[in-house]
Amino acid sequence: MTDKLIRPFWEAAERKELITCCCNRCNRDIWYPEEKCPDCGGDTDWRRLGTSARLLSWTTVQRQINGAFEVPYTPAIVVPDDAPEVQLVTQLFLSEGVLPACDMPLQLEFRELTPLQGEAFIAPVYRELKQ
Repeated sequence: MTDKLIRPFWEAAERKELITCCCNRCNRDIWYPEEKCPDCGGDTDWRRLGTSARLLSWTTVQRQINGAFEVPYTPAIVVPDDAPEVQLVTQLFLSEGVLPACDMPLQLEFRELTPLQGEAFIAPVYRELKQ
């Protein structure tokens, strides 16, 4: 079973919602979730995020080296527009001919991901923002 600190994140993903841990006292967004705020020591809870983000970093895995997913796939780090302190590890699903670029605007969607071992799960992933 998923660790109790991150379980609400995955339960929200099942509902097609993206949430982040945040401090009830100072309102700091905290990722990876913590029971107490590392800044002020306040209790934490969860808040819903919007659907837009910016691409911070990525790589495209072409060759299977002890990986979890069928290749090729593109793991990435994205920064949600409404939570600039948060850096989420996710996957990119870009349209044919679209290349990733730093600070690229992205749109949230939810997909069922199937690891090579284990059960399929719903995850927040990103694609290019359609204009």
